[in-house]
Amino acid sequence: MDKKIKKLLSPKVPYQNSKFKYQVSVFVLFFLLFTSVISSGLFGSKLNVELGEPSPQLITAPYTLEITDLTTYYEEQESAANSVASVYTPDETQISFLSDNLSHCFQLLKQQSNSKMDTSQKIAELRKTPPFSILTDNTLQSMLSLSENDMEKSEQIISRVILGIARDPNSGAKSKTEVPLLKDRMKEQINKSSLTPVMKTFSQDFIELLVSNPTLIVDQAETKKLKDIASSRVKPSVHTYVANEKIVGPGEIVDERVSQVLLAYGLIKVKSPWKPTAGIAILVLVSMFILLVFSYQITPDIFEKWKRLVLIGILMFLVLALGKAFLAINLGKSDLNNLTAILIPAAWVTMTVTILLGVKIAIVVGIILGVFVGTMADPGSVGASGSLAGLFALIGGLIGIQSVAKLDQRSDLARAGLYLALVNVALVSAVALILGLNPTYWLIGCVLAISNGFFASVLTMGTLPWFESGFNITSAVRLLELSNPNAPLLKELLMEAPGTYHHSVLVGNLAETAAEEVKADPVLVRVGALYHDIGKLKRPYFFIENQFSKDNPHDKIAPTLSSLIVISHVKDGLEMAKEHKLPESIRDIIAQHHGDSLASFFYHKALEENPDIPEEAFRYDGIRPQSKEAALVLLADNVEAAVRSQKGNTPGRIEGLVRKIIKEKFDEGLLDQCDLTFRDLDKISIAFVKVLSGIFHSRVEYPELPPSKLKVIESARTAQSEEEIMKTDEKDHNNKEEDKEEVKKDEAQTLSEPEETESKKNTSK
Repeated sequence: MDKKIKKLLSPKVPYQNSKFKYQVSVFVLFFLLFTSVISSGLFGSKLNVELGEPSPQLITAPYTLEITDLTTYYEEQESAANSVASVYTPDETQISFLSDNLSHCFQLLKQQSNSKMDTSQKIAELRKTPPFSILTDNTLQSMLSLSENDMEKSEQIISRVILGIARDPNSGAKSKTEVPLLKDRMKEQINKSSLTPVMKTFSQDFIELLVSNPTLIVDQAETKKLKDIASSRVKPSVHTYVANEKIVGPGEIVDERVSQVLLAYGLIKVKSPWKPTAGIAILVLVSMFILLVFSYQITPDIFEKWKRLVLIGILMFLVLALGKAFLAINLGKSDLNNLTAILIPAAWVTMTVTILLGVKIAIVVGIILGVFVGTMADPGSVGASGSLAGLFALIGGLIGIQSVAKLDQRSDLARAGLYLALVNVALVSAVALILGLNPTYWLIGCVLAISNGFFASVLTMGTLPWFESGFNITSAVRLLELSNPNAPLLKELLMEAPGTYHHSVLVGNLAETAAEEVKADPVLVRVGALYHDIGKLKRPYFFIENQFSKDNPHDKIAPTLSSLIVISHVKDGLEMAKEHKLPESIRDIIAQHHGDSLASFFYHKALEENPDIPEEAFRYDGIRPQSKEAALVLLADNVEAAVRSQKGNTPGRIEGLVRKIIKEKFDEGLLDQCDLTFRDLDKISIAFVKVLSGIFHSRVEYPELPPSKLKVIESARTAQSEEEIMKTDEKDHNNKEEDKEEVKKDEAQTLSEPEETESKKNTSK
């Protein structure tokens, strides 16, 4: 047995431990909830009636319902099938037997006829083979005297008569009792043929000796096909019971018809509900144990994060409760009521679990949920309604997993709902074809299937934020939304502290690449890196990456104050993260990305002024990284800053610096509380060097031109400039001349206007 399973079966946590007791209590609670909701159909205020016994009371219909009389329907179907005659086909084994023997007789006859032996010897040879053995010598001698042509004609006639009658479904023998009648038919046709008397005698004896078995057998496939067609033509007998209509009176015998009506209304009480209930309890217990084992194998720390199992339990209970409500919906027909199982939103559970906990656990949950729903839909028996409900829950759940496995944003859930609806319609169509449902039932099933897809999608979209915040789980969708450059904090960081923003992007690239190598969460690492320095927004210009001028405000203040400002960016970042409701996993990275490390630059600067200054004043007051993700951000943050400040970077120098910084952080004890191994640290170093070598690669230095070439280029530029100046002056001169002419025209026009006005006045006078 696997070591992990052994560990699970033999927990080291003592029974007195309150946390363990609490976990066991929760397990028992969900066990009772699941068992009660699944087996609830076995109990209730139902009638205590038994098939074949008198009814103890008057029983009436509680509401109007159209019920199919299945007992009569099945009897009529069976009767219709039995009325179809079996289809017979020739038994090729018997036909071949007769054909081969007839051919052999004539072949032997021809052989002896052409033989050079005397007649008596020929007859003796022929008598060794039936039916020659019972023929007289005269008959055999007459047959030997026939020409070969007459023999062939006789063989053809005999074969046509005997084999034709044997093959004919109307004349062949279907059983042993019909064989004598078959022989009579053959002999009668032989006598009517054009055969010679000798050949007729031979044929009669051949038939008598060799036709001894039926020549026809039942064609099972064709017979079944005709019986199925006859059964399908039988229309079910449907009776509509109106509300308060009598089903059975007091003292009347509860027959099959009454039993079916009571069953359709859900009024029959299970004789002994405790046995199926015990079976359901065992099924639930085994299923929960399977879920625990697989969850532990997929996520070994699941019992440390046991609230995630509580989340799964709540989701499964909610969907079972919803399913119970949907199964109680009355569509007016007993057959249609079975279709309400399509509405059970099993995909809601699997989609939510996929987004929050991953695909592998969601698959296990989907399979177990399918078993639970199928059992709940038809407890106490294995019926069609339970099979249908379980099938839709299982396939719908698995399709839901696939539809959100690569979800990028919450709006994609609508697309997942459409995808789920289409698959549900295909599944309904398949079931309709298999069961032979009429078009009306198929159409109603399709409407319910489409409703299921969008209902599951809406439920997932609406409840996901509650489950994320309530169980402190950061989904990949939430992280991807936070990594959007248009997110408020990132946008503010880019505008107010662009240096910090670009530094954070580089740290994210470094940490994400390393996370893939050490099996950490790459998305969480990248998003955590983007937000790890948001506290610098309070005083962006006190951090060197945002100082674009030569003035450094730290030059004007004491090192102790400088260290206080720099160290406080962690506390400021946490306050901003809480204000903007960032997930706890991101806040943890912000709080831990410096650990309790030393602000060494300002500490050494302060030592120059006061050698006795305490080191504690220059240490971050955070906790050391508790996860791989926080440790990766810490290392990437330090490495990126160091490599950026180093001049003359080459791959070799970068690698040396990277390994030096990682070793320093390890020696300081900053990596003591996370799960990184020495092998992981080596993988991280390699990943960092690969990324940094691509960013800080050396540039090509272009050689300077010789002085002679520079003089030629300079003189050419000077000549070109003088020519352009002359052209510009000439153009300006032309423009000035044009302007002067325009001015003269305007003045002339202005002077002429008063004279024209005066002449017009005189004319008017």
